[in-house]
Amino acid sequence: MAIDLKTNQGALLAAFKDVVNDSSDTNWAVFGYDKTSNTLKVVGTGEDGVEEMTEELGDSKPMYAVVQVIDPNSGLKKNIQINWLGEAVRESRKGVVQRHVPDVERFFSGCHVRVAARTEDDVDETLLLSKVAKSSGSNYGFHKEKKKDYGPIEAVGSVYKRTDATKDIDVGSRNKYQADHEAEEKERQRAEQRAKEEERNRLEAERRQRESEGTSRRDQVARAREVEIQARKEQERREEAERRDADRARWREQQDQEAAADADARQRQEEDRRQKWDEERSRIASNKTSFDMGGRDEEAERAAKQQQWEEERSRIAASKAASRPAYDEEEPEEEEEREPEREPEPEPRQEMYQNIPEAQQSQPQDEQEEELYDTAELQESRQEEDMYATAEATEDSQAPPRSGKRARAVYDYQAEDETEITFDPDDIIEDIEEVDEGWWKGVAPNGHFGMFPSNYVELMD
Repeated sequence: MAIDLKTNQGALLAAFKDVVNDSSDTNWAVFGYDKTSNTLKVVGTGEDGVEEMTEELGDSKPMYAVVQVIDPNSGLKKNIQINWLGEAVRESRKGVVQRHVPDVERFFSGCHVRVAARTEDDVDETLLLSKVAKSSGSNYGFHKEKKKDYGPIEAVGSVYKRTDATKDIDVGSRNKYQADHEAEEKERQRAEQRAKEEERNRLEAERRQRESEGTSRRDQVARAREVEIQARKEQERREEAERRDADRARWREQQDQEAAADADARQRQEEDRRQKWDEERSRIASNKTSFDMGGRDEEAERAAKQQQWEEERSRIAASKAASRPAYDEEEPEEEEEREPEREPEPEPRQEMYQNIPEAQQSQPQDEQEEELYDTAELQESRQEEDMYATAEATEDSQAPPRSGKRARAVYDYQAEDETEITFDPDDIIEDIEEVDEGWWKGVAPNGHFGMFPSNYVELMD
């Protein structure tokens, strides 16, 4: 697997530049792997040189270090890169780290000397300075060279030996190395999978917590709003009940006033009827007195005429007896006396009885009074029937138009006057006529036609 230098690139370069910068006090930096991954990170930095740096190196870890020392030949500052591979590092890990060294050297470019170290003796300050001195160009001088005697030149031989793979290659070690490397890789993959799973679980837990908090807040807002709506509805119901009670009280008061007015009107009508009856009875009594006085004169006149008629009948009988024949021995039977036709009685004077019906002229005074009272009541009842018939005809002439539209009442409504209708919830209003946007006309369940508010009903299909 390739080394990861991009994740912590900024921190790595910053620590490296602090070491190689001549004006900085930092003179060493140690870099290592993040746990079992191949990501390189900064382990530590310092200002006290090689000894302090050696304390950061571990026997079981592969690490890299950059330290700045003074060149003993020129006195200049030199940068040393140390590729540390502790003795306790597993063999499989060593093979992987060895492939990372070229990438690290390219990343930390600018170092004068690179040293591979396994123990603390390999990073001894004296040893490091000697290696810096040997690599320094000022250590060489051609005038210091001395002539050497190499002896006679002999034939050049060969040290080549043929390779025997079965002997030179340890297959067991190779297989063990590959198995360890594969196991380590699988462990690393499992660790990465566990880390990803933990991250997903953490994010899912945070999401559920946020959703739970959001749901709780929404529920609280919804409950508060529901409580507010219920309170407003309760207030509206109370106001509606109060308005309805006020309307009922006003209606009862109006009914009481109308009943009192009707009672007063009936009382006044009864008093007027009694007054008229008393006046009529007084007038009838005065007319009867006048009738009795005129009747006695007429009776005397009729008696005189009766006497004259008897005398005339006797005279006619005598004349018939004288003229009877002689051979008529038998005495004829006397003819039945026919009662002469009475002369019609003189009609009473019209000025005396012009206000009295003919049937009452020959009745007693008590019967006349009763019939007169019954006649007055009959006339009043006929007047009331005529009035009701006129009202019904008027209502029939004002019958509502048949539109066919129907609506169901949602609220109850009490009519304010005779031009409006009254209905209860779920009543059906028929033959609706839309007068304007807020008021319609229709026929209530009691058959009355009038206006009502349109927002108290809903139209039916």
